[in-house]
Amino acid sequence: MDLRIPCKFVRFVRTRIQRCGVGRLSIGVREFLEASMDTIQSSAQATGEFKVMLVRLMTRQLYAETATAEVFGKAVTAAPTWHDKYLAAQFTAEEARHSQGLCDLLTELGEDPEAIIAGRPDAGAFWGIDVDDWLNIAAFNFTVDRAGSHQIMQYRDSSYVPWAESQEIVLADEEEHYDNGVENLKEIAADPEQLREFQEIFDRLLPVTVKRAFGRLAGQENEFCLTTGLKRNNTETIVNRYLEEMRGHMENTGLVFPPISAFDAVGCDIADSAKKILLSLQRG
Repeated sequence: MDLRIPCKFVRFVRTRIQRCGVGRLSIGVREFLEASMDTIQSSAQATGEFKVMLVRLMTRQLYAETATAEVFGKAVTAAPTWHDKYLAAQFTAEEARHSQGLCDLLTELGEDPEAIIAGRPDAGAFWGIDVDDWLNIAAFNFTVDRAGSHQIMQYRDSSYVPWAESQEIVLADEEEHYDNGVENLKEIAADPEQLREFQEIFDRLLPVTVKRAFGRLAGQENEFCLTTGLKRNNTETIVNRYLEEMRGHMENTGLVFPPISAFDAVGCDIADSAKKILLSLQRG
């Protein structure tokens, strides 16, 4: 008798209770099957195509985490108030910790994280922002941190257990960062001139963020990740959840989504369902 599936399912239920509470616990057939999927418990077990794809995904995350740490590092100087500088310093330290955790995981897999990071564009070019300008950084805080959270939710449930277990604290930090981004937007929205400038930055930044954070809409890579449990949802679903949440915070602030042409301009492939969300909040 194979006892692996029951053991995995018990672990899954325990985790779900911790996150949701017993009263909100609801488990369907699909979730049972996902919970029963084979997991990789150590770096020694990560081999072949699985390891290649795992390293590719972790490299993308390392690029994003290190570039984000550098942006927040710049914010310590660019921020207009001491409170903002204090938060920027805190966020920098947290993003650096996330980055080092990924470095440790990649080292265990036999990779050279320093060489990986050396292949990344500088932070400003990576995200397409002016890292010395506070409004650019505020737009980044609002836009990028939440995109990262939606991807990290996938990694937290990854079939590679060392990676999955490391993402809970990362996600908690990102939630706090995004809350600050939302508060910044509310303050900026009270000043029509600042909001106009913020909108211009956001129009450039959101398409780049969707492309950087979520990758290609479909293809063999996505199918492989879903089949092996490296991801639990397809890219269309993840992007739509992100855009829906963003829209909820943007409504009543005056901030709107960029036109579809802005996504086309950077080669960001988006589904028709995502276009529908974008078109629901456009300039009048």
